[in-house]
Amino acid sequence: MKSLVFALPLFLLPCAAAWADDLGLPTRMALDEEPAKPPQDVELERQRPDDTSSLTPMEFIFRHSQLELEAMFTDFDNDLGLKSHLGYYLRWGVELLPHLSVHATYRYNAFGTGPGDDIVVQALLLGASYHIPLMRDFAFVGGLAVGPSWWNSSVAHSEIGFTFSAEVALTARLYELLRLKAGVVLDGVSTDFRGASGLSTNLSYLVGLEIGL
Repeated sequence: MKSLVFALPLFLLPCAAAWADDLGLPTRMALDEEPAKPPQDVELERQRPDDTSSLTPMEFIFRHSQLELEAMFTDFDNDLGLKSHLGYYLRWGVELLPHLSVHATYRYNAFGTGPGDDIVVQALLLGASYHIPLMRDFAFVGGLAVGPSWWNSSVAHSEIGFTFSAEVALTARLYELLRLKAGVVLDGVSTDFRGASGLSTNLSYLVGLEIGL
């Protein structure tokens, strides 16, 4: 009788296992499962492969270039005697190293300050920017640029100046290759336009789009 009692569990074990399979019950402990993978570092999200040696210079520029179209509202220095106005800039850049880009920027701003007084301000700047990833779709951008600027007036002498520009901005990814950008720009301008002397300081607010990378 005792042998029958001990043999009964051995007989029921295969039946219980088959019944558990039919019901889809777990057959192993949770500790046996593979641990979840840690989230990927934000710094690694935007790292591009090191393909420098496998691409020709033209292929490298094409693959790692970006285009920006921005609107800039500029508050001109009082020494220039110009009212605040909305202008635009177009920028083309190439990411030479991860997060580090060099770029060329063309600015254009045209407006009137009085009857028959039409002002056109243009600049061509060369510089560099550095992107610091904050989250997967957001980044901080800081950049510097220098170059000549042209100050034209229909009633006063036109002048050529030299511009030093510093920019800080935030970007937000909208689609895979499209980002929204907003920030501020501080320009130091050396020009004799309209009797200005020394260094004039202009503050601008920008918003626009980045395409590429």
